[in-house]
Amino acid sequence: MKTRTRRIVLVGSAILLFGWLVHENLPVQVNIHTGNPAQDFAIWMPRKDKKRLDYFFRETCFMGVWAYTLAGSKPMSIDQYIQPWTAFRRVVEHPDFWGILQLCFWPPHYKRIEYLLTPHQLKMKLGWETLQKQMKHFPDSRFVLNSYPRDDGFVIITLIDKIKLIDIVKKCHTDFEDLLLLQKIEPDDLIDGEKLVLFLDSLEHKGEGVIGTLLGYGRDNAWAYHRHAPLISAWADEQEAHLDKINNKILSFQPWDSSDLFYPRFVCDPMSEETKQLKQTYREERGEIIHYLEGKDLVEAMLSLFYASNPK
Repeated sequence: MKTRTRRIVLVGSAILLFGWLVHENLPVQVNIHTGNPAQDFAIWMPRKDKKRLDYFFRETCFMGVWAYTLAGSKPMSIDQYIQPWTAFRRVVEHPDFWGILQLCFWPPHYKRIEYLLTPHQLKMKLGWETLQKQMKHFPDSRFVLNSYPRDDGFVIITLIDKIKLIDIVKKCHTDFEDLLLLQKIEPDDLIDGEKLVLFLDSLEHKGEGVIGTLLGYGRDNAWAYHRHAPLISAWADEQEAHLDKINNKILSFQPWDSSDLFYPRFVCDPMSEETKQLKQTYREERGEIIHYLEGKDLVEAMLSLFYASNPK
């Protein structure tokens, strides 16, 4: 009797596992809206890929504010994740590992358990790889994706709007002139994705002045930060309120929505005209992005933004 029961359990488990795998790999339709109904099209992807993209976009576009590059004035946005095995190993090798375990499980603390097991890092990695795979559907996109693995296990991921980046390089030409001369290119040459990535790689040792400018901090704020001037966060109160809201949702297993969109983070001189204008611009763009996302499937909405003709 025990043997028969064991077989039934094993067969039942195998059937459930097979059914789950089939379900996760079933293709689902994702509609891409181009702004012209006659040019709208659909792409198909496994259900698991859409789930991965949904998680990735909620993290990068709401928390990492990629939405302001996809649908706003921000030329470039960055985010990062840790290689999952590296993140897990760091926790296990922590000198207070057993104390961490006790804090996680008694009493149960969901957020600490999530950090310990690092599913976030794995989901970010899978989402990033899935997005890169889907970019084949947007060969003429104005957006470029790039990643840079570091020796410490971090992977820096970057979203660039080629058109906006070229505009700001032209506007602040003196800041980038030596790099352009070194590579023997003009700003308009950066429309080529490969040349753009090489150009960005050369910025690594240029400091916060040029990088902050490209990240939408405002040129004066970026160079003040480079000079270690006394600056403050542009959104200190708003950021604290957003983090409290997000943490409450995480602990109660509630999904995020477009109202959770963060403001682009940067340090600034709060009294400067540049800062006042920049904050006003980002406030307006936040409202426009939230309005754009209302009632839309997040993956469809974000992938649709990647469909932008590149005036090559």
